[in-house]
Amino acid sequence: MSKDQGSGSADVIGRPVADAVEAVLAEDSGDSRDRETVRTTLERVAEDGVVSESGIEAALAELSKVVSTPETRIEFAAIELADARETAEAEGVADLEIVRSRMDAFESRLNTVQARIDGLGPELRELIDRRDEGDVYAVATGSRELEAEANELHRAADELGVELEEFGRWLTDPGTRYDELEEEVEAVEDSLEGLAGTVEELATAVEGDDEGVTRGAARGAPPADPGVAWADATLRTRVTSLLVADLRAELADLRGWPSEAADGADTARLDDAEARLDRLGGRCRSLAERLDGLARPAWTDRFGDRLDGFEAAMEEVDPPVDWGEVEAELERYREDVGAA
Repeated sequence: MSKDQGSGSADVIGRPVADAVEAVLAEDSGDSRDRETVRTTLERVAEDGVVSESGIEAALAELSKVVSTPETRIEFAAIELADARETAEAEGVADLEIVRSRMDAFESRLNTVQARIDGLGPELRELIDRRDEGDVYAVATGSRELEAEANELHRAADELGVELEEFGRWLTDPGTRYDELEEEVEAVEDSLEGLAGTVEELATAVEGDDEGVTRGAARGAPPADPGVAWADATLRTRVTSLLVADLRAELADLRGWPSEAADGADTARLDDAEARLDRLGGRCRSLAERLDGLARPAWTDRFGDRLDGFEAAMEEVDPPVDWGEVEAELERYREDVGAA
């Protein structure tokens, strides 16, 4: 919650909202409060346009309902996770990397959301204590912030529950698994298409220029900083190659799915996905070689250490990949080279 919650000595009970706003602003010696924010905050504890004890009571009663809702939602998500574990065991796939890694990720998210939800009750009690101390603006501000936090956790718990429900279908339906794999392969194809276009634009912009900074200006739209564009494309190509490797590992687990081995998997779809991944792997290698060929001494002097550091970090990553961590690392390095 915000540290700027107290209204100090301002007595706002019984005042019209407009007057209460002026009282709260008057004691803000640092001019840190926004008039509109103060007004909407005080309206939370007003009835018929007047700040009142009954308005505070109603606001806290409503807040209590809002705070209790995420707990119910996360309980539903926990049930979905337990059901998914039972399904994985029944399907004989609980030990497959593709299943275990997803299950672990879901459990980690559930625990994180649960821990934050567990903190809502104590925060509500703290607000009630502050109400007893007569700090009206603190209660109004805390009420607004706690409601926003509870609503955010409500959405997070709902989203987790929906994803776990979809995961349950993925566990039991081969078609769902194949559809997801094909969608992921198509997304990589689209990404590589765009990346290839970027590399060609870069090549055109610096064609025949040893320093990579002057030619191409008359061609229409050269990169503002070709060196940054080159470093960024190098980073993104490396991540895409890791994504292809991750999808290959997923494909291998799908081929080894016990029920499909017994009942006969749709090998044509899996074979097609494998062929597409082969082509994508080849395109990643070609793009990496193209970027190596475009490198200028000024660029390697400027970015070489950071690209080497990113490569070393990616070498430590094995499928199944934690894409949250990889994307965070990519954004860190992109920001470091000036591309973010």
